[in-house]
Amino acid sequence: MNVGLLAVTTVWGGMEAHTVQLARALMARGHKATIVCLRAEAYGAYGERCGSGVELVLRPIPKGLWSMSLIDWCRYFSEWHFDVCVFPKGLIDEGSWKLDVAARLTFGNYMTVEHSTANTVHPTTPRRRHFGVLPGLGLWRQRQRARRIVRSLGPKSVVCVSDAGRRRLVDGYGFRSRSIVTIRNGIDSELFRRDVSSGNQWKRRYGIPVGALVFGAVSRLDSGKRFGIALDGFEALIARSPTFNARFVLIGDGSDKQALEARAGQLKSADKITFVPFCERPWEPLSAIDVFVMPSLIEGLPLALLEAMACGCCPIATSVGGIPEVISSPELGWLVPVDDSGAFADAMIEAASVPPATRAAIGQRARDRVRTAFNASTQFNLLVDHIESFDTSSVARGRGRSNRAAISARPVDFVSSQRGAT
Repeated sequence: MNVGLLAVTTVWGGMEAHTVQLARALMARGHKATIVCLRAEAYGAYGERCGSGVELVLRPIPKGLWSMSLIDWCRYFSEWHFDVCVFPKGLIDEGSWKLDVAARLTFGNYMTVEHSTANTVHPTTPRRRHFGVLPGLGLWRQRQRARRIVRSLGPKSVVCVSDAGRRRLVDGYGFRSRSIVTIRNGIDSELFRRDVSSGNQWKRRYGIPVGALVFGAVSRLDSGKRFGIALDGFEALIARSPTFNARFVLIGDGSDKQALEARAGQLKSADKITFVPFCERPWEPLSAIDVFVMPSLIEGLPLALLEAMACGCCPIATSVGGIPEVISSPELGWLVPVDDSGAFADAMIEAASVPPATRAAIGQRARDRVRTAFNASTQFNLLVDHIESFDTSSVARGRGRSNRAAISARPVDFVSSQRGAT
């Protein structure tokens, strides 16, 4: 089977790491998998970190993503001959209905992988008034509804990485439930595991006392991650216990990094806060972090959280997207309402106040949860099984020229790209 995976992203993150792992899983089953970058930024993001062995090509679209017409997309896709076309998406509104329809018409077997919960749908708002008197017709609502209907009809199948994402598509966007399946993310828990020795070495490298209680995250630093809330929570913790031996670290890069550094510099606890660039071996800083913080505004089922829990970190995260499906019990960590800085600070203070043995027990339960429910080999086997279930006979009869490879019967032996999710 010849599978194409579309890439429109501009940055590296969990979705991109998942796409590379899916390509590797397909190849392990004997299929051909190609990541097709629709613009140069995507090629740069994948080329820097996806590793060797993955076929990555740059085939830029002739116009802007939103400027492409249905005919433009059909012409673009006609150059490719895939049995199955997969479009990994960060949000449901990525791409356009024209892309969806053209991909379905061209390949037949067109699938999207929804990595986040859908954008907010506003069913009703006051109608606009013309000249301050005449009520508008509210046609924008009809156009919004029409776009959602078309988006639901484009893909032959939709894979959501969380049940929360699936519910949002069905209840908020009118997707047919029979066309949607949940296949959760998974990570390599043998690669991501706590190593006290490497964690202590990492601490010494960045001037962090070995005995300090370390709060932090390995993440892409953008506004949607809301790390300012975690910085404020750490400030509240130190204000309550000025002599407490604690540190805060953020490992990663992104558009919000300078603003976060400026904010941290204004805090009284600034000398206890460290920023570190993106790390190629994220399991090392995760082995140094005791309490992992994720105050995000929106998430799907974040790989970064799974990696941290696999490394035995105690998680504090907002109750958004699929996060409650991971931290499914209070014994696994702290769930906090979204954008509630006070509650997040309280959770950080509570995590600092419990005995070390209690934190260690939470970390061990968190690791066990990831090993049993979010195992990469199991989850990617399920995803490849789903792709293999597509009927490709129409392709073989001439819908497209198929470069069909012999399919091995052996299961996927998951090979990590050794790149952390951000």
